[in-house]
Amino acid sequence: EIGVITAPTGVGESHFLVHAGAEAIKVGKNVIHYTFELSERAVGLRYDSNLCNIPSNEVVERKDQVLSEYENSDLGRLIIKEYPTGSATVLTLRNHIEKLLLKGFVPSLIVIDYADIMRSSRSYDSLRHELKLVYEELRNLAMDLNIPVWTASQANREASNASVVGLENMSEAYGKAMVADV
Repeated sequence: EIGVITAPTGVGESHFLVHAGAEAIKVGKNVIHYTFELSERAVGLRYDSNLCNIPSNEVVERKDQVLSEYENSDLGRLIIKEYPTGSATVLTLRNHIEKLLLKGFVPSLIVIDYADIMRSSRSYDSLRHELKLVYEELRNLAMDLNIPVWTASQANREASNASVVGLENMSEAYGKAMVADV
């Protein structure tokens, strides 16, 4: 399945994705977190903050406490992989996951921050067709590997004034909503 969190810019979609990944790690699940905007370090700090219940701006100065937290816990493993915006396709992710599987890392959850800025495997005249294809390919990846995928998508301008963000607020391509399971 593929789940998509949608909200206006700056509301916290990336934080939601980190929280989802951290909750999986807390129950012993392995997580792959792909990031196309933030650095691996920035995402790692967010996971440390979330898993250790420390404000993110204090994680670096409280490194010893973070390390101590990890020594005393039975967590799943986390792989964070950064790709430049617009450079990775679903095939890029599939190849990376296959390499990890060969090394014995079996993911239970794939987090993608965020699918809207991935590169489509085919070019279309319309961005909405490319985005729909990316989401279809991600859903196929989830189905083939039997691993849930969570991603985020920006809502359109009208969503910034809405009290509830609905399907009509998905930016660029309504087809993304048609592909998503959650």
